[in-house]
Amino acid sequence: MNILTVLLISSLLAKKHIVEYVNNNPLSTWTAEENKFSMLSTQQLRSMFNQEIVKDLKKDLHSHVEEDPNSPESFDAREEWPNAIHPIRDQKKCGSCWAFAGTEVLSDRFAVMDHPVGVLSPQDLVSCDMLDHGCNGGSPLLEWTWMALRGVTTDECIPYVSGNGTVPRCPRKCSDGSVIVRHKAKTFSFLPSLFIQSDLMRHGPQEFCFMVYEDFMSYKKGVYQHQTGELLGGHAVKSVGWGVEGGVKYWLLANSWGSDWGEKGFFKILRGKNECSIESMVYAGVPKVDE
Repeated sequence: MNILTVLLISSLLAKKHIVEYVNNNPLSTWTAEENKFSMLSTQQLRSMFNQEIVKDLKKDLHSHVEEDPNSPESFDAREEWPNAIHPIRDQKKCGSCWAFAGTEVLSDRFAVMDHPVGVLSPQDLVSCDMLDHGCNGGSPLLEWTWMALRGVTTDECIPYVSGNGTVPRCPRKCSDGSVIVRHKAKTFSFLPSLFIQSDLMRHGPQEFCFMVYEDFMSYKKGVYQHQTGELLGGHAVKSVGWGVEGGVKYWLLANSWGSDWGEKGFFKILRGKNECSIESMVYAGVPKVDE
């Protein structure tokens, strides 16, 4: 038996242990399953995540959580703006979660303002954003700074091609040869926990960052709370709402791992307790609309 086979078997046994651990826990608020990530080693999984986000979250400057007492019990942006919230996508083997989350938030917010520009391009940020690091991660602060200063074009103009982990040069023209037109954020800001819900109800989705542990990879459904496994890195996702399930408060978030993961690409995570630092780093911007 060669070393690769041994490592694969060890990885599979570890993932199976996590699934059994979670599903046999009588206090668990979520269900785990073996999925497309079960065959990947811990090192392969870590390559998907963002160490820039980890560094910022470990500072833990905003760990105190305050909730807006005037917010409704539940809210779903997909119901509030059914034609504005773009579908689940898949970053694949590239640590580009930051690019997907940021562009999807800005895309959705343009549509919420009745100025749809189409789906914005994560590849534009991965290849062209000189403040960040392509498939090796990025900072939400720097990413939003870039989108405010330089903007981002549509996915139709620069399609996503970095799913295999390679990053091509920033193109000078759209894939069809036309001129690149980029759309900007007028302003952006960090959102303290007290203002997250009111901002989401008024303006649409936001970019949430949090710590990912091994058990999260096996999420199937329910309200996720970390139970077991090593820290893999930081991750950025798009918020679409919140609610309560079985008496447990949650945030409802869109992931960028395809619609075959979790609850058709979405997941719930404990709200109000800064679970995995989920309420420590939330950013959103106001689209710049031509008059």
